[in-house]
Amino acid sequence: MHADEAHANFTAVLDAATEDNDEVIITRSDGKEAVVIISLRQWESIKETAHLLSNAANAAWLSKGIAQAESGQAQARELIDTDDHTESTSNGFQRSGSAAPTTAPGGD
Repeated sequence: MHADEAHANFTAVLDAATEDNDEVIITRSDGKEAVVIISLRQWESIKETAHLLSNAANAAWLSKGIAQAESGQAQARELIDTDDHTESTSNGFQRSGSAAPTTAPGGD
């Protein structure tokens, strides 16, 4: 959509980005670069994904975990309530068998 149309329908543009989870591309005149409007939630998700994948070891660890989950090797676990556990719990990342990577990236 062109910037003039976006300006005239600004509330609808924001609603499309936030309620419909759409990416709204706004084109501009005079050869200026287009922009994209997305929700804050979607932007934060993009930033988090980029951060998680920015480290090669972390990206490989996540990829291995996804592959294991897709092959049926994942096991459901109860989440640990950190408010109830004041001691260090190294088992937070450990899995039995080969269900998931046994340590966090960089861990031993």
